[in-house]
Amino acid sequence: MNKPTQLIFPFQINQKASFESFFCSPDNLDLMTRLADLVANKNAYELIIHGEEGSGKSFLMQGICNELSAFGKQLAFIPMKKAINMGVEIFQNLASLDAVCIDDLQLILAKEEWETAMFNLINECQQSNCSLMLSLGGTKSLEAVTKLPDLLSRIKRMEFMTLRAVQDEHLNQALDFVSEQLDINLEKPELEFLLKHQTRKFSLLVENLISLDKQAASLKRKITIPLIKETLNL
Repeated sequence: MNKPTQLIFPFQINQKASFESFFCSPDNLDLMTRLADLVANKNAYELIIHGEEGSGKSFLMQGICNELSAFGKQLAFIPMKKAINMGVEIFQNLASLDAVCIDDLQLILAKEEWETAMFNLINECQQSNCSLMLSLGGTKSLEAVTKLPDLLSRIKRMEFMTLRAVQDEHLNQALDFVSEQLDINLEKPELEFLLKHQTRKFSLLVENLISLDKQAASLKRKITIPLIKETLNL
């Protein structure tokens, strides 16, 4: 029987997401080195990536999927923000793949039916030599939010790594990096204005940068300080 591929799932993966296009701050060097080793590894593995909101978990998870695909791996990408409305059946038969990447695990914890399905999936992946990559957000401990003791035990056996949010001292460099990756022309005065007058949260800064680029393109204008003020209501 041929294995299903990620294409059977209704969740799109950002094709621009990759390890190369992910800004790696010094705090995340160990994580990115480990991920590069894992995606190239022929052996199955289990990893949980924990990060606070806005740290870039979802982009990184999609990058992992694209890197796995580049190595010829068949996989499923399950973003729980969307999949949670589809029912636990979405987990069925996933273990027949080479890898399963589930984003935002915290959304299904404390939900009995989903926890049971997750527990079964972990066991199936272990039996079939399918790699399992999970991302976890939130500030509560696993013990505080996981109701099924057997699931908690399985999760705690996995390798656990933390994705650190971009710190203030690296925001300038990070936005420069993203601008270059997305081919957005953002000059130094505009960059400094954006950093001075907008949130210091990197993920939101990137969202604003993309919005500015779209607005500039629609108006056939450059990204200028007046355009930033108009678009972001500053």
